[in-house]
Amino acid sequence: MSQSPPRSSGPNRALRLGIGVVDRTTDALTFIALVVMVLVISWQVFARFFLGFTPGWASEVALLLLCWLALLATAKGVRERSHIAVGLVVDRMPTRLRSAVARLAPLLMAVFGGYLLVKGGEFTYLMTGSTLPGTGLPTAVQYGALPVAGALILVYSVLQLFGMLPAEAPEPQGEESPDTHRADTPDAPAATGDGAGDEAGPTGRRSTSDDDGSQEGDHR
Repeated sequence: MSQSPPRSSGPNRALRLGIGVVDRTTDALTFIALVVMVLVISWQVFARFFLGFTPGWASEVALLLLCWLALLATAKGVRERSHIAVGLVVDRMPTRLRSAVARLAPLLMAVFGGYLLVKGGEFTYLMTGSTLPGTGLPTAVQYGALPVAGALILVYSVLQLFGMLPAEAPEPQGEESPDTHRADTPDAPAATGDGAGDEAGPTGRRSTSDDDGSQEGDHR
């Protein structure tokens, strides 16, 4: 009898696909921001030292890209749980208290992400009426990274809090099984011709001395 798939497979699959799309989009945006920022700063330095002028928009665009890059990378760090954590106190706690603290960390990150989303959105809305002097872009473009990063941090933290976004364990590299190590270990070196000669050396010397003794007996 064929068994029907579990009901939760559909929503879980849709969730994984959605998170995958968000992850790839975030990675692409951070990569593009980094590449463009490097190109803009390189052009600014080249124009200043070799062409004798400084583009007025270059530093402003570089700062704009830096804001987006830093905040999107912060959200990506929450997704991969790669931010620096000091475990000096937590590692010495009992197991139950340690698990409670592990639940508390994503909760605090969710609160922080919600704060960025709300307050950053309000501040971005306030900046819609002003423009950047160098490029003429709305100032809200620069501060729009706050609510976007806050939304990503909030979603990632909530999913981690409910165990729907587990951390991926890194695959072990460079580890060999004992059988493989034993198979790769060369056996004891066999006796070579020189070694055989060394072992037979004392026998050979005794046979030579016996021959000399027999020759002396014949002369006598």
